[in-house]
Amino acid sequence: MKIEKIRKICVVAFIVVGLACIFIEKANAPKEYTGVGDGFNDEITVTILAKKNSNGEVRISDVKYAHNDTQAIADPAIGQLITQLKATQDISKLDTIAGATYSSEGFIMAVEDALSKVEK
Repeated sequence: MKIEKIRKICVVAFIVVGLACIFIEKANAPKEYTGVGDGFNDEITVTILAKKNSNGEVRISDVKYAHNDTQAIADPAIGQLITQLKATQDISKLDTIAGATYSSEGFIMAVEDALSKVEK
C-alpha cells in the first residue's frame, strides 16, 4: 500500500513540476509588439518579437512588416534594415537606404514605435 501512495505522490509532483516549467517558459518568452510608421505610399506596420534580458536591454529576435510601398524598392531596403537591426540590436545604428529613403524612414519609425511599447 505504501508503494502505491508513493507512486501517486510522484505522479502528482511530476505533473506539478511540468506545469510550472511550461508556465515559466511562457512567462519568459519574447512577446510581440507592433508599431506604425509613415512610408512612401502609406503606413508601414512592424511587429517585433522582443523581450528584455537580465541587464534590462531589449533583445529583438524576429521582425515582420507590412507595407503598400513599391515592393521592388522597399522590400530589399527593409530586409537590409532588419539584418542590421538583428545584428546590432540598436535602432540608433540604422540609417536610411539610398533609393528607399521614405520606406526606410517609415520602417525605422515603426520599429521605434514598437520598441516604445516593450514592457519596462
